[in-house]
This record gives sequence, structure tokens and C-alpha cells, in this order.
Amino acid sequence: MEQLTTADKIAAYVGGGLVVLGVVVIGLLEMLLGSGHPVDSEGAIVHEALVPLEIRSYIILLGLIVWGVYAIYRMVATTPPTEVSA
Repeated sequence: MEQLTTADKIAAYVGGGLVVLGVVVIGLLEMLLGSGHPVDSEGAIVHEALVPLEIRSYIILLGLIVWGVYAIYRMVATTPPTEVSA
């Protein structure tokens, strides 16, 4: 396997880190430290998030955008391998 380039490392660490932060870390914080889910008089669940859902969504979306930009970079910047005929 080839060595990771700087772009590979940035995409893996930044993009992956943001997705893991948004999904796993904030999800665990919500489970451990978040408020319970009381039911109001009409039977609907009242949910108050520890981290606002918009912020969590933007963190995950930013990670996916980093991965998407990296995928476009890899398609444009790399040349396909040349085939060796036997």
C-alpha cells in the first residue's frame, strides 16, 4: 500500500474527526448528560438537546463536505494507472 499524502491525512483526520464528533461523541454526551424525555399533556415527547440539532447537523455535514472535496480532488489530480500488457 502506498504512503498517505498530506491530502489523504487531512481528509481522514479532519473529515473523519468531524463525522465521529457529530455522530459518536455528541451522541454519547446526549445519552449520558442530556435531559430526560418528558411527555407533555398531549403525549408528545419534549426533547431538549444538550447540543442544538442544527449545530450537530452542521458538524456532520462539514465532515461529509471535506470527504466530498477530497474525492473530487482524487478524481482530478491523479492519473489512472497504465496497463501492462502480458
